[in-house]
Amino acid sequence: MNKLMMGVKRFWQEEEGTEVVEWALVGGLIVAAGAAIFTNIGTAARTNLTEVFNAL
Repeated sequence: MNKLMMGVKRFWQEEEGTEVVEWALVGGLIVAAGAAIFTNIGTAARTNLTEVFNAL
């Protein structure tokens, strides 16, 4: 267990480790924003197609 804690401590002290965490957070935010955008586009498309279908 001591080796694990030393590894975690070394990971957090190194700049590369924190940089990886930052990029992972940025990537996660981009994916979340993309999912929200695609959900809104899908909802709008469904609404428009339903209106067209009902008009026919």
